[in-house]
Amino acid sequence: MMLEKLTFTGHDTFHCRSFWLKKGVDFMGNGGDFGADDAILKLGVGKNMVAAIHFWLKAFGVKEEEGNFSKLAGSMLVPGGWDEFLENPGSLWIWQYHLVCLGRASIYSLFFKEFRKSRHRNQFNQSQLRQFLNLKAEGKVAEKTLQNDIKVFVKMYLVEEKTGKAIEDDLSSMFVELNLISKVPISTGEQTYQLRVDLKKEIPSPVFLYCVLDSFPDRESISVDEIIDSVGDALVCTNEGVEWHVGKLCELFPGQIVFKEDAGRKEVQLDRFLDKWEILERYYNG
Repeated sequence: MMLEKLTFTGHDTFHCRSFWLKKGVDFMGNGGDFGADDAILKLGVGKNMVAAIHFWLKAFGVKEEEGNFSKLAGSMLVPGGWDEFLENPGSLWIWQYHLVCLGRASIYSLFFKEFRKSRHRNQFNQSQLRQFLNLKAEGKVAEKTLQNDIKVFVKMYLVEEKTGKAIEDDLSSMFVELNLISKVPISTGEQTYQLRVDLKKEIPSPVFLYCVLDSFPDRESISVDEIIDSVGDALVCTNEGVEWHVGKLCELFPGQIVFKEDAGRKEVQLDRFLDKWEILERYYNG
């Protein structure tokens, strides 16, 4: 669920690197304290980057409000976990889903759930996004703050044309491998970006099911429209793509997942014994 307060700062203009979540989990697992003087030494980064890592751990829901790391992080990112180095293609989609749905870094929820739906051909530039965010923030956030947040947002998904250390930093960006955002080759004036909105058949079915079960805990009947608005938006999936994934799940879980259409209402019925953690356990460990 999105938080009411909009947040566009906290990352100190550092986009999240793919290894930061594990780095943070290992640090916390060893009793590390992000506010302690030795955090810089133990993490091997500067003071501002320590703050950035801490911010991203909270934005992804890796670090919970109580100060512990989440069950997902404890299952996936600890030494010997399901996918501690995020090498499995499905893992990035899981974290994309959580970053968007948690809303702790507001630009991700606002972009994928609202802004992108207003764009012709799913194309946009940074000025358009800044104007949208300024409107949502009711003009109460400095323009420079929004500009910095947008730059970080783009770097999370896109490798800019650079060389040396800069290109290495971008290549390690959290979501580059998802290929969600690209540059439009011929842009008149300001650079235009293209968002890839399609069926997303590459998303593993157990990952899609995990997201559905996480979004609708203890629900045995869910409308397809609800799945579109939560999981579909977060995974940048078309309406047709959501229905394709639902159909695939019905094939993989016969009797446990059933699609029904009555008087124009499309809904999915789920066996109450389906457990999201068991689904992921089988996905990663076979």
